[in-house]
Formats: sequence, structure tokens, C-alpha cells
Amino acid sequence: MKSKKAFFTTKWITYTAIMTALVVATGFIPAIPTPAGRVYWVDGAALIAAFLLDPLAAFIAGGVGSFLYDVFMSPEMMLPSLLIHGLQGAVVSALLHFVIPEKFKKWEPLKAVIAALAGAVIVVAGYFIYRAATRGVPVAVASIPRNIIQEAIGIGIATVICYATTFKLQLEKNNLLPDFKKEIWDEKKKTKRGEVITADIAVADGGTAKKEKNESTEIEKPDKNLIDK
Repeated sequence: MKSKKAFFTTKWITYTAIMTALVVATGFIPAIPTPAGRVYWVDGAALIAAFLLDPLAAFIAGGVGSFLYDVFMSPEMMLPSLLIHGLQGAVVSALLHFVIPEKFKKWEPLKAVIAALAGAVIVVAGYFIYRAATRGVPVAVASIPRNIIQEAIGIGIATVICYATTFKLQLEKNNLLPDFKKEIWDEKKKTKRGEVITADIAVADGGTAKKEKNESTEIEKPDKNLIDK
């Protein structure tokens, strides 16, 4: 139970809620008109959440945030947005924080861009599949350039905010981000330590019981000299 509670700390819940609200809010910022179509700002906020938080929090921020926006503006897109942007956030966060080795810490901005490109593939492919299934392949193909532009803008915004400035660095330096990996690791160590202590106590108890049994046997053992007499 402790390990589960440690993951969902107050700080984790707060950051997840804030980033989810930010994704919803950015959806209401006026879209950028382009020859390929209207481009929205949601991906930038979703990627910031992925750069800062763990995969589950990033899934909630990107997926649930997009879902809540579509509740008001485009109800038919609620479920696709939940899945597509949720997967985008989760995959980007997982690649950045767990998959790509931490020994490349000084190259984290490059790692973030690579992870974000993987997320962009999910978004472009996800909306293509959805539109091809619901509106036909020509409409799906026509939406690809707009989604690519939207992803490029989102990656640029998130990378600049988190890495071109000292925003993420300052959050980490002042211990303001939920350190989900450290919390889980500490809980695992506590659990393992508790198991070792329990095992040691069991061994000690077993040794004490064995010693008491031996002493009892010695007391109950009849005196050979008395028997001979």
C-alpha cells in the first residue's frame, strides 16, 4: 500500500491537474490559420507535460485535457483525442525518462526532441486512421500537412520553454517537480529492507527456538549414572 501512495503524492496530483488544465486552456487560444488548415496550440502544452512529468501524468494531461476541451468544442473528437494525445504524452515521457539512457543527461534537449518526434508520429498517424475510417482517405490525407505543422510548432514551443530557458532546470534544482522515479525506488528499497529485516528476525527466532529446544532436551534427558545405579 505504501508504494502506491508514494507514487500519487500531493505534488504529483497538483502538477498533473495543473498541466491538464493548461492543455484545456491552450485549446481555447485562437488557432493559427495556415494554407493547410487551422493549427492549434494543444500539442505544445501536452509536450511540456511529457517533458516534466511521468508517463501516467503525461497521459492524463494530454489525453484528458484534450478530451475536456473537445467536450465543449468538438464532442465527436473526444475519444480520439483522449487516446491519441494521451498516447503521445505517455510515449514521449517514457522515452525521455526511462528508455533513453540517463548517461546522456547533457544531451537531454536532443533526447526530448527525438522523443517528441515519436509522439508526433503517433498524432499524425492516429488522426489519419481516425479520419480515414470516419470521413474517407482523401480527407485523412488532406489533414496530414496541418497535423505535421501543428506538431512542429508544439515541439518548438515545448523545447524552448523547457530547455532554451532555465524553466525545467530551476524546477529540478529547487525540488519542485514530483520525483516519481526516486519515490518508487525509495519505496522498493524500503520494501526490500523490510523483507530482509523480517527474514533476519525469523532466522533469529528460529535460532532462539532451536536453542530453547536443545536446552529443554538436555534438562529432560535422564542422568545415565542414576540409571546404572
